Amino acid sequence: VCPSIDVRNQIVAFEQLANCTVIEGSLQILLIEHAEASAYDTLFFPNLVEITDYLLLYRVYGLRTLSHIFPNLSVIRGQQLFFNYALVIFEMPSFENLGLSSLTRIVRGAVRIEKNSALCYLNTVNWQWVTAVKPEDHFIMENRDNMVGECVNLCPKGHSKQPQCPTMEIRYDNGVVYHQPLCWDMNHCQKGQYLLLPPPPSSSLLLFGLLPITVN
Repeated sequence: VCPSIDVRNQIVAFEQLANCTVIEGSLQILLIEHAEASAYDTLFFPNLVEITDYLLLYRVYGLRTLSHIFPNLSVIRGQQLFFNYALVIFEMPSFENLGLSSLTRIVRGAVRIEKNSALCYLNTVNWQWVTAVKPEDHFIMENRDNMVGECVNLCPKGHSKQPQCPTMEIRYDNGVVYHQPLCWDMNHCQKGQYLLLPPPPSSSLLLFGLLPITVN
C-alpha cells in the first residue's frame, strides 16, 4: 500500500510506483516534457489495482497509452475528488488511447477528458458501465475523437464476422441504428459491471450527453 504519489517533471519519478498494489490517495502524473514515446516502454506496474482517490494526467509528453503501464488497474474509488472528477486526462498531446482495459469501476465521481489532440477510442467506451453518475456529469470535449471522421477506432474481432466485443445500440435522429462495439483500443474490449448486472433492454442512456442510446 502506498500513499498519494506525484509523478512530476521526470520519467524517473515513476519509480515511486514500484511494488504499489493500492494507492491510498491520488495518483498525479504531470508536467513531463521533452520525453520520447520510447522512454515509457519499460514502465510496467502490474501490481497496481486500486486508487482510492483520483487519477490525473496533465501534459505528459510522449506518452501514448496507459495499457502497458497499468494493465491491472481496476478500481478508482473517488473518495477525494479533483473538482468532482475521479479521472482527469487534460492536455496530453501524444495520448492516443486510454488503455485502461482492466478498469471496471469508478465508485464515486465523474470523468473529465479534455483537449487531447491525438486521443481516440473515447466513443467506444461506455462510462455508464464504469461510473455511478449521470452521463451529463462527464466532460469529454476537444479531443480527436470528438471530431467526426478523425478516428477509425477498430475494436478486436472474433474468429467470425461478429464482433468479439460487447456492443451498444445507438439510435440517431434520422432513424439509423448502429451497434457500436465497446473497447479501450484495438486489442482490448471493454469489460464492466454489465457482466454481472446487465441493464434492462429498454434502458436509455446518453452518450457523452449528445446521442441517445439504448443498451442491448
